[in-house]
Amino acid sequence: MIPRVGPGGASFQGAGLYYLHDKDALTSERVAFTHTLNTHTDSPDRSLKVMAWTAMHQSEMKQAAGVKATGRKLEKPVYTYSLAWAQDETPTREEMVTAAQGSLKALGMEDQQAVLVAHKDTQHPHIHVILNRVHPENGKAASTSKDHLKLSKWAEGYERGQGKIRVQARVNHNARREKGQFVKNENITREEYDWVKQHRSLDPSDIREARSTRQTKESAELKGSFTRRQNRLEASLRREYARPRAKLDKEIGATEERIGKKGLFRAVVRKLTGAEKRDQASVASLRASRQGIETRMDERRDELKQGYARDWEKMERRHVTERERDELLIERKRSEGSRGRAGEVARKTFRVRAGSETAQHSPAPSDRARMAQALDKAARKAESDDGGKTREVSEDRIERAKRRAEGAKRSRNRPRNKGQDKDFERD
Repeated sequence: MIPRVGPGGASFQGAGLYYLHDKDALTSERVAFTHTLNTHTDSPDRSLKVMAWTAMHQSEMKQAAGVKATGRKLEKPVYTYSLAWAQDETPTREEMVTAAQGSLKALGMEDQQAVLVAHKDTQHPHIHVILNRVHPENGKAASTSKDHLKLSKWAEGYERGQGKIRVQARVNHNARREKGQFVKNENITREEYDWVKQHRSLDPSDIREARSTRQTKESAELKGSFTRRQNRLEASLRREYARPRAKLDKEIGATEERIGKKGLFRAVVRKLTGAEKRDQASVASLRASRQGIETRMDERRDELKQGYARDWEKMERRHVTERERDELLIERKRSEGSRGRAGEVARKTFRVRAGSETAQHSPAPSDRARMAQALDKAARKAESDDGGKTREVSEDRIERAKRRAEGAKRSRNRPRNKGQDKDFERD
C-alpha cells in the first residue's frame, strides 16, 4: 500500500475533468468505479457541484453554525490523494472503498465530502480521493498538517492487517520517527518503485541501458502529448476566432476600398463631410480589434508552450534524480559484492579449525608455520635494535617526570602568607 498526496486545488470541476475522464480526452474508459461520501447523492458530477457549493458558502455556514469567522479565506478547498496496491494484489470494490474510508479516518476527515474514483489504466490497482476541506455542517477547514506522516502510519497498519509488510523502508522510517528522529522519505512513484525493484538485480550496463530506454520513451511521449495538445488548441482557436477574424477582414477591406476610390469631386466631398476621417478611424479601430484577436491567440499559444517547458524541465530534473538513484544502487551492489569477495578470500586464507570437544580455535598447520616465521622475524628485529639507548631514554623520561611531580608538590605545599610557618601544608 502506497499513499500519495496530490497538489491542492481550487476547482472541483477541474478535478472532475481529470479524475473522471481519460488523460487528454473526454472519455472515461480508465474509470473502474466511483463512490461518494457525505454528499447525499450517488452521482460523482453532482457530488462535485455540491462540494463546490459548500466551499463557496463557507462563511455563511460558519455563521449559521455559530463558528467564529477567523482566519483567512480558504483558497484551495480541493484536497486529493491516492492509494495504490501492489501489482499482485486484487482488491475488490468493497475493500478499496473500506481502505479509503480508513485512510480518511486516519486523517481526521471522515466527515468531509469526498468522491472516490478507482482507475484501471495501470498495472497496479489504485483509487483516488477527491475531498472537500470545508466541513459540510460548520464550514471549518480540515487541517492537512502532517498528512504524509498520518497516511504513512495508516499504510503500515493496513499492511500489518493484511498479514504482509511490502514496504519495509516505511516501517524503519516510522520506527525512527517514534524515537524523535527526523526522517524524510524519498518522493518516488509506484511505477518508479516497481521499475527499480524489477531491474536492481541486473548488471550495471543493463540498468543504465534500461533507464536510458525508459527516459527516451518518456521524452517522446511528452513531445507527442504536446503536439496533440497544440493541434487541439489550434483547432479550438480556429473554431472560436475564425468567424470574428473573417468579419473584421471583410469590414477592413470594404473601408479601405472606399478610402482608395479615386475622383477629385468625390475626394473633396468626403473631406468636407468628414467621411474620409471617419473611415480612417474605423480602419484603425478594426485593425486594433484584429490585432487584439491575434494577441489573445498568441497568449494562449504561449501559455501552452510555457506549460510544456515547465513539464519538460520537471521531467529532466526527475530523470537526473533517477540516474543518480541508479548509480547509488550500482555502487551499493558493487560495495556489497566487494565485501562478499573479501569475506570469501578471508575464509579461504585464514582457515579456522575447532574441535568438537573444545571451544578454543587453533590455526591450520600451514597457517601455524607462517605465524612461526613471522614471530621469528619480529624477534630477530628486536634483538638487532639498540636496547641500551632505549633504556637510557626511558630512564631519562622517568627522571624528568619525577622532578616535575616534586616541583608541583612543593608549589602546592607553599604557605600563602609570609608570616605563617614554613611547615604549613594545605589540606
